[in-house]
Amino acid sequence: MTTLSDRQIRSEIDAQRLIHNADSTRLAGACYELRMGNVYYDLTEGGKRFSLNPDEAVLIKPGHRVVLITAEELEVPADILVRVVSKGSLFSIGLSPVATYADPGFAGNLGIVTENVSDKYIELPQGEPIAKADFTRLSAPANKLYRGQHGFQAGVWPIKTQLQKTHADVASDPRVLSEKEEALALLPTATRTVIRRIEWTQNITDIGLVLAIILNAVALFNLSGKLADGFYGVVGNLVASAILALGAIIVKFTRRT
Repeated sequence: MTTLSDRQIRSEIDAQRLIHNADSTRLAGACYELRMGNVYYDLTEGGKRFSLNPDEAVLIKPGHRVVLITAEELEVPADILVRVVSKGSLFSIGLSPVATYADPGFAGNLGIVTENVSDKYIELPQGEPIAKADFTRLSAPANKLYRGQHGFQAGVWPIKTQLQKTHADVASDPRVLSEKEEALALLPTATRTVIRRIEWTQNITDIGLVLAIILNAVALFNLSGKLADGFYGVVGNLVASAILALGAIIVKFTRRT
């Protein structure tokens, strides 16, 4: 097996093979730099498809996973394997690295799946280099070629939603903690510590509020000259205290679940 050089890739392009809608200035060494096209899918928003106007750029929100569709179309022959890796410049601004490939027989635009792991919104102009592709010539043509309709051509990016589960779906699994604990586990230690301190402070505040109401009821009883009125006042305040305490317990239980 041998990897094609830039000269060999250019010869394929000039012969209208391998890469369609290519830009020869994107050839470098032994690879071709794939560019951002005018379509992308936001997987975090249920695979929503965005078709861009000529002056629009891709917008990747923090924490969102997207599929970037290349401007180029590949036409991979039976004796070629295409390996694709993301540009380091994109990784440096917060996009997760990509390593994928196109099998012999693949034809169409490539979809590059990446995630914005930064806390910034990332804009990618159309035509921006997003990945590098190198082409390896196999020692013999493959027998079982790629067949099927690519997500871009189908108009909907295929997502194996059956593999995605909610917390309720896996709550009975002994490896899964409560939803609250699982959420806290995703946070940095310092953030978890702050949240637990806030909860502790809230609990102390709830207890203090209940004690204050009870003391207030006792004070009203002592200051009252009438035993019956004082008694009913204490009972009323105790009922109010019980209701507040019960409410605090319910809120605390709800937060845990």
